[in-house]
Amino acid sequence: LRKIVESGEVPSLIFWGPPGCGKTTLARILAKAAREKKGSRFTQLSAAACGVGEVKEAIKIARNERVMFRRTTILFLDEIHRFNKLQQDTFLPHVEDGTITLLGATTENPSFQINSALLSRCRVVVLQKLEPEEIEALLRRALAEVGSSELVEETISSSSSSFSSNTLSSARP
Repeated sequence: LRKIVESGEVPSLIFWGPPGCGKTTLARILAKAAREKKGSRFTQLSAAACGVGEVKEAIKIARNERVMFRRTTILFLDEIHRFNKLQQDTFLPHVEDGTITLLGATTENPSFQINSALLSRCRVVVLQKLEPEEIEALLRRALAEVGSSELVEETISSSSSSFSSNTLSSARP
């Protein structure tokens, strides 16, 4: 994921993990990197709140952006598992031809909930909740990197009691 952020070259991905583990946040981070490095657009939809009509409209705009401005579109679909496999077929030709880069988020196992043809064109990133000890180690490393070593112990001791495993997530293959 770090290489993707550094390059701004975002492939189609499916984020799979429990609620609150950072799937949407990760999609936004990748989209921001792509926008800064490649000028990409970001469109966010929720399968719980939209239908195929909204998806087709977003794809139509993406196609126009690609033709007129040579700008790629990253389309993030939250709760992609809520679309049935026929509805998911809507994305397939546009992922194949590069009109969109699809980022999907799901709490359900993609092997069972995502159209196999679409899934074969995406990488699956499995996200898990971080344990408080992992969050502490992450904070220590981040504070040390920014040269705030005097704040490390103070921050850790005042924050560690309020950490919950819902705070951050880790990407694990």
